[in-house]
Amino acid sequence: MPNDAFASAVDQTQFDGLTKRLERKTKEVEIIQQVSSQINATLDLEKIAKTMLNLMDEFFGFQYAMILLLDEEDEALSVLATHGYEDDGLGAKVKVGMGVIGMVAKRRKLMRMANLGQQRAYMQTIRQQVTKTTDTELEDEVSLPGLADVESQVAIPMMLEDELVGVFSVESLGVNIFDKGDELLIGILANQAAIALQHARLFQREQQRLEELNEAHRELADLNANLEQKVEERTAELLELSAKLAKYFSPQVYDSIFSGKLDVTIQTQRKSLTVFFSDLQGFTELTERLEPEVLTELLTHYLTEMSEVAIRWGGTIDKFIGDAILVFFGDPVSKGNREDAVACVSMAVEMLERLESLRSFWRERGVARPLNVRIGIHTGVCTVGNFGSEDRLDYTVIGNGVNLASRLESNSDLNQILISEDTYLLVKQHVRCEQGEAISVKGVSHPVQTYKVIELVNASPRKDTKLEEDIPGLSLALDPFSLEDHDAARQLLSAALKRLKPKEKKSRDKK
Repeated sequence: MPNDAFASAVDQTQFDGLTKRLERKTKEVEIIQQVSSQINATLDLEKIAKTMLNLMDEFFGFQYAMILLLDEEDEALSVLATHGYEDDGLGAKVKVGMGVIGMVAKRRKLMRMANLGQQRAYMQTIRQQVTKTTDTELEDEVSLPGLADVESQVAIPMMLEDELVGVFSVESLGVNIFDKGDELLIGILANQAAIALQHARLFQREQQRLEELNEAHRELADLNANLEQKVEERTAELLELSAKLAKYFSPQVYDSIFSGKLDVTIQTQRKSLTVFFSDLQGFTELTERLEPEVLTELLTHYLTEMSEVAIRWGGTIDKFIGDAILVFFGDPVSKGNREDAVACVSMAVEMLERLESLRSFWRERGVARPLNVRIGIHTGVCTVGNFGSEDRLDYTVIGNGVNLASRLESNSDLNQILISEDTYLLVKQHVRCEQGEAISVKGVSHPVQTYKVIELVNASPRKDTKLEEDIPGLSLALDPFSLEDHDAARQLLSAALKRLKPKEKKSRDKK
């Protein structure tokens, strides 16, 4: 049975070979699974690299090894982790195409170097080129780790599909590092490491970008906070400045300028306006009698009170000329010629009433002689708008209508409102008037008929009229409507009469 025995022996040998190959494949799968599970358990680049090097030493006895990563510019590799060397050399750089590692990175193929003891001088030269290159990008870098008595070296590209991630380098004091059978497995493990390293590097980049984004958000938040504070401060400054500027303009003009309805340019237009002009009688004499501080206080009080009345009725305050006031209705806002004229006369009536209440205030300040006002009102076509230069503008009204209002004021009686016929025709249904004299005005070819304002049609009539007189040695101000104690007033007037000297009778000539 020799043939049967031989066949049996062949079958056993084949079976043993198959068994060994199966055991090897099983071991290889276990190694791949173990390496894959451990290096994918973290997203820390250095931990992945150190784990990989430790496992390669455990499975293949690679006592001296290192992993280098390709930089983003694809120009150099940098040492990420080392195993077995006295100096770890982390951060050392190898330019692509220089030395064994650099050539592997360039060609992307495994490269073996053996019997290096006979080529030590050559290797030393290569190492000097790597660590002491004159390339400015690699000068003053960390030295690449390596064995002084190295006999063999294998460098394996770490690939992710067609993309190079890095290089796995192994050195040995022996001639052979691993056999051909392990080459495929080591290549698979190197590519597994490449996948893990690439994922970790992408995660690291995303974390870095996230941190940069968060830092940018923090800086932006700080900037916004500072900006909001600056905006609030600037807004407060602008509001304060706006409040100050508002005092130099009539409210209607101020609103028109800052709303953009009125351009800040030299421009005028002809419009029908109702012009009001008032002037205090005896103010010049008063300036000579009062101290400047008291005079300023009284004038400020008077102009403030009159301005409040003008604003409430919608008048545009043109200007103050000492104690004189110029107000007009119809621009920049108009309710119609009739309504503007009625509002202007109503404003004048209220100003007279307010002036009466101010006299008691002035008497307390030492102004014994009451001040009286003259008022003139005319409705006509005037020129209104921005006058002046390119550097300074004045929003005002000019024309014969303004001159006529001024002439009406000068011809008015004390504490009387004198209006033109043009104004009277517009307000006669709302205002009781008494026809006055016709006056001649320069620039007007015909006499101007005037009317004295008596009262508003819808005004509640007073039971008595006020009495105010001021003569040397006697100042009298009587308001029966607001008088509360009539008996005390009679006693006071009686006592005053007793102090007056009796009237002397004229002596008759004897016949």
